Amino acid sequence: MKERITYCLLLIVCVLAYFKVLQADFLYYWDDQVIVMNQYTVGGWNWNNLWHICTDFHAGQYAPVMEMNFLILYTFFGYDPFWFHLANLCWHLGCVCLVGLFVVRLLKIHGCFSNRDIHLIAFLTALIFSIHPFNVEAVAWVSAVKILIYSFFYLLAAICYLRYIRTMAKKDYLLTLFLFIVSFLAKEQAVTLPFLLILIDWFGHRNLREENLWVEKLPFFVLSLFFGIITILSQQGGGDAPVYPFVQRMILACYTLFEYLTKSLFPIGLNYLYPFPILPGESLPIRFWIYPFLVICLVSWLWVNRKNRLLLFGACFFFIHLLVALNIISTSRQAIVADRYSYISNIGIVFLMAVILVWLKSKWENTYKWKGILAAFLIYSFYLGGYTHIYSTRWENTEKVKLHINELLKEREMTDKKQAQSE
Repeated sequence: MKERITYCLLLIVCVLAYFKVLQADFLYYWDDQVIVMNQYTVGGWNWNNLWHICTDFHAGQYAPVMEMNFLILYTFFGYDPFWFHLANLCWHLGCVCLVGLFVVRLLKIHGCFSNRDIHLIAFLTALIFSIHPFNVEAVAWVSAVKILIYSFFYLLAAICYLRYIRTMAKKDYLLTLFLFIVSFLAKEQAVTLPFLLILIDWFGHRNLREENLWVEKLPFFVLSLFFGIITILSQQGGGDAPVYPFVQRMILACYTLFEYLTKSLFPIGLNYLYPFPILPGESLPIRFWIYPFLVICLVSWLWVNRKNRLLLFGACFFFIHLLVALNIISTSRQAIVADRYSYISNIGIVFLMAVILVWLKSKWENTYKWKGILAAFLIYSFYLGGYTHIYSTRWENTEKVKLHINELLKEREMTDKKQAQSE
């Protein structure tokens, strides 16, 4: 009963941070008029329309579960933006609850915390995740609901797999496989699930040298490969992708990784669009060469601390779910970073925050140090919630989006001029 009340309060806090999105309109000329308002949404519940939803590539993507979400909403409410935004918020609230449940089951198979600490870490992880401004784009932008839907079924699949590890029941294994398929049918980022399952095996002290462990992963990897091919085919009609030489792509991938990391820890200056720092064919500024060095330093530090499973799990969780967003392979994206792509990966960072906070509590409880840390955490939480509340209002309508994008592009133009003059 106490746990239910705690999570109800958590959801209330989340709603307070996001309630402004319910007053927002669609973002016309910013994908909603194509992704939401299309022939599939108005096509109705007939076999021909359902067949096309399940088989067509639309606007450079394949996401039939997302289209079904829009079809259901349109059937009952028409193109009333309130209900579409409410659906996004409900998907996010569902993901928040699943994050808490996932952490509880994950730490129970690890066996390094008391039951009380497990639930405290789960609550703190879900709390930070629920109000983190890095998630605003996925919640406030109707077209980004595919991120929320894929994450919901993705987390469900991970939770079912954790139950499978405990029970070894065939039904739990098959349910994990089914949820993996549903998750991909909402968003292609779900292809990373097989790597997460292996990470869970390692964290749960399963023997990775056992042949059966890899045999049970084979269907997931086969599906992941198949889904990857579908993704490549779907994006062939999604517009021209900026193509950079391999060396530049690797350097930009290191830069992108650190952009996601720093924005997860210190969300400052978030925006709708993060353009590539250079155009194809231009030389890369010297300052970007520091990022491969920083990646090497980070990997070296993790290697030194490789016996710390909690640290490695959080770091690997973060990295695995950014693999498809690092621009190592050229895709139809026109931005080097997008807030919405960090939705799942951000869980790894906030999980580590929660673990560190609980560890410090056990070490310094009833001391002035702990009171200072607790005060700092409360300030940080209020900052996250306040930023989320303010940032969500920027997604009110197309005019506000365009205004902030124009300001961003002007700032970038001025920065480029200053750099050119200095060089």
